[in-house]
Amino acid sequence: MASSRNVYSFDIEGIDAMILTLDRIEEEMERKMDQTLTKLAQKVIEDAKRLAPLDSGDLEAALVVGEVKKRISRMYIEMGTSPEVDDYAVVQHEGFRRTKGGNVVSLSPGEKTRSKGPHKGFMPGAKYLENAIKINERLIIQELSNALRF
Repeated sequence: MASSRNVYSFDIEGIDAMILTLDRIEEEMERKMDQTLTKLAQKVIEDAKRLAPLDSGDLEAALVVGEVKKRISRMYIEMGTSPEVDDYAVVQHEGFRRTKGGNVVSLSPGEKTRSKGPHKGFMPGAKYLENAIKINERLIIQELSNALRF
């Protein structure tokens, strides 16, 4: 028994030009997102430095912005502290530490930290990075929204 198959074919003129245009749009979007994420992370870190507890200044100096990373369908940027102060930074951020015996010791801002005064409605000390993100939340949403427009 013979098979009755219809074979269809079609051509689209200009497909190469459309692909090239889409590739350019993708590159431009990635460039805009890279710039926007970096700028926003730098702004958050700037505010985090103003809110970080102050003792010797090591924590402020260790607040850094990483590079934009791309994973399959998402882009992100890491920010926080450099590895040499990570343990100290976490304790300062959370505002407490545990002793070897398991007791919780709450930290309170020292004289140097208190002398920094409030910054955009927040006092320096615990949750310095979280509060810096809160300060910039609206800006982050607005700037990312703008970067996604073309």
